[in-house]
Amino acid sequence: MGRFLEQAADQAGTIDLGSVSKDGEVIGETAPIDWSPESDEDYEIARTELKERFAAWCADTGAAVEPDAPEGPIHYKWSFLDGRLTHWTRNDLAEIYVEIYPAKVMVEEEELGDVMAEARAFLTFLAETDLLDVDSEPIDVLLGHLDLVEPHFRRNMADPSLFSFGKRLWTTATAEGVRLDDPEAVEAFMADFNARPRSEREEVLGRGPAVLPRPKTGRVTPPGTMPRPKSSSAKRRKRKR
Repeated sequence: MGRFLEQAADQAGTIDLGSVSKDGEVIGETAPIDWSPESDEDYEIARTELKERFAAWCADTGAAVEPDAPEGPIHYKWSFLDGRLTHWTRNDLAEIYVEIYPAKVMVEEEELGDVMAEARAFLTFLAETDLLDVDSEPIDVLLGHLDLVEPHFRRNMADPSLFSFGKRLWTTATAEGVRLDDPEAVEAFMADFNARPRSEREEVLGRGPAVLPRPKTGRVTPPGTMPRPKSSSAKRRKRKR
């Protein structure tokens, strides 16, 4: 509770770079956090701070989501959209969950609901801690839009024609029994795949989906991401038993 209250009292977005003397005097300076970072360094600072605050909020409210839940929306908001981590609109949600996630993120079918629950929790966290940018659309509008987006999200996540090259490759690997957390197995699969006839490789990779637009900032991410950790919902199911 104490940690959450300390962070909640600092919603203006600052990091204390100093220390407190024995007399209670604050020594040093306070640097503002840029929630719309332009550099990799500033992004890592903002990303880490947001995730720490989210984890504290989860602990305080008992939210039934993993503390690492904001990683996806934070990452793709910065990498592919406008980079404003606390500013959210309906268009942002549609782009991330209807276009980017189906192209780049591997999620087990039974965990698709978890992704939407995590998105709702992240937006609710921003609103309840006054971090949601004042120019964002209202929280009830955003949450309502997630309800509208979810059927499209589920349908697109199951459509291989929307997968990126990377996602097609990793999907094939897992279908062949490769554990992606085993570097040696991944390396062996890559060597085997590259040695296959071109026609067989093209059957897997195809031409890929339409290329996602490169952000004006020049920030990019790899063409495919590794799967989400499979432990989240499994842990929750175990705790419910």
